[in-house]
Amino acid sequence: MAAITSPVPAEPAPAKPGRPRDTTADDRILRAVVDELSDHGVAGFRINNVAARAKVAKRTLYSRWTERDELILAGLNTLALDLVPPRTGSLVGDLNALYDDIADALDSPRWLIAARCSFELPDYPELYALFQRDCIDKPLAVVEDVLRDARSRGELRPGIDCSVAAETFTGSIAGFSSHIARLRGVSAYGVREHFLDMFLQGLHDDAGK
Repeated sequence: MAAITSPVPAEPAPAKPGRPRDTTADDRILRAVVDELSDHGVAGFRINNVAARAKVAKRTLYSRWTERDELILAGLNTLALDLVPPRTGSLVGDLNALYDDIADALDSPRWLIAARCSFELPDYPELYALFQRDCIDKPLAVVEDVLRDARSRGELRPGIDCSVAAETFTGSIAGFSSHIARLRGVSAYGVREHFLDMFLQGLHDDAGK
């Protein structure tokens, strides 16, 4: 009879060389990018300063974002309006919800950083194109989706251009939230009911109210 032998325990896998990846580094880096943009804008943005602010080595930055513009865009994306269609089932409900989401975001001091950078970005065409795609076009697309849903429900009067209406809606809230508006005593919160009433009257199909 063959002898019964105990299985040989497997040897543990060798440890991978190097230190484990710092899972908090990304957040620290992005906060440092925003702080750097706040202090120096796009023109004065320096990779060395970001590394020092985030307390990471430059190679840590480049392992995540290989170019300066990628790093700037990543920081700006943290300031962008993160809108989702409310899907309340009515144009009135959707626009009321979107108005509050946009006004709250634009009331944040962080948005002033994005606004400042937006004046510089046209000097950097490739970066500006990406900024427009991620920080302007995406939020506008959400508003357009809400308006198209309203059209499919028969709530919009004929001839409404959803793109123009979305630009008007978001641009007006931004205007009411600007520094100049505040100096004049105007705020997005103060004009909310009057603006929404006027805007909805312009959009509504009388038969579909």
